[in-house]
Formats: sequence, structure tokens, C-alpha cells
Amino acid sequence: MNKNFFTTLLAVFVLLAPVAAQENSGFMFPNRFGLSMQKKLGVDVGLISFNQFTDSSPMTFYDISLGVESYVTNPFTLAPKLSFDFGLGDMILFGGGIDVSLPTDFSKHTWMFTPKVGISIASIMRLYYGYNQFGKENGFPNLGNHRVSLEINLAAFHDFGIGL
Repeated sequence: MNKNFFTTLLAVFVLLAPVAAQENSGFMFPNRFGLSMQKKLGVDVGLISFNQFTDSSPMTFYDISLGVESYVTNPFTLAPKLSFDFGLGDMILFGGGIDVSLPTDFSKHTWMFTPKVGISIASIMRLYYGYNQFGKENGFPNLGNHRVSLEINLAAFHDFGIGL
């Protein structure tokens, strides 16, 4: 692992430290559905998360989730992942986090670390830019380094009392 990864991870945790969300928290499943675009299309499904959210001023959220992302590649690539997300602000929040995943095409695998930043609308819709960093030098070149993702945070529907 390189120095940039640890620096990014430290920055994410420093930003999370002042977040004091106390309301509407708990385990949620499923918690996320998203699409990502790098060199290839990805479909992201969050299976379970621990979510904390508050509507106090300023609105804040953070969550830790387990999920899986699949990529439309040849051969098919699947990536179980652990995600850390946070947001600070009002109705439109500044957000970010990091995804740690293990892409595999069932013949090879490597770790992939994706620090991400972006915006979130009331924690429901999240738009992120991420930079994929691979544990092995070649990694998965068919995925590339730059990623844009759009996520629907299903856990937020629980927070707002919308039936899921």
C-alpha cells in the first residue's frame, strides 16, 4: 500500500470526527443502488449498512456499508466492497468517502482503493468523483482510474419515513 492511500484515509477520518449524528440511525438493508462509469459501466448494490443521519443544522450523515459492484467487462468482473461515506451541509451536502474493494474476474484479483468526493441531495442522491488505485501495478486496466458514480441511498428513505 502506498503513502497516498494512507494520507487519503486519514483525511476521511479527520473529516468524519466532528460529525455528531444522533438521530435516525441503525442497520439498513438493502441500503444503496448505484451506477458508476469508469472505462466500463458498473452496477453497485449495497447489501447492508450502518447509517447515521441527523436533520439538525447543519444536516450530516455518515455510513459504513458492505456491498458488491459488478462491471460490464469481458471477462465479467465482480468486486465485493466496503464503503465509508459522509456528508456535511444543508439540503445539498458536500460528501465523500472511500471504497475498498476486491475486483476479480475469477482468474485474477487485486485490491482497489477509491477515495471519492462529491455532492449529495439530502443524503438520498449522491454524485461522486473517485480515483481508483489498484494494489497491483497493472490492476484491472479495463476499469481505468477515473470513476464517476451516481448512487441512490435507500437507507435515507428510512430516515425520512418513506416506506421501504
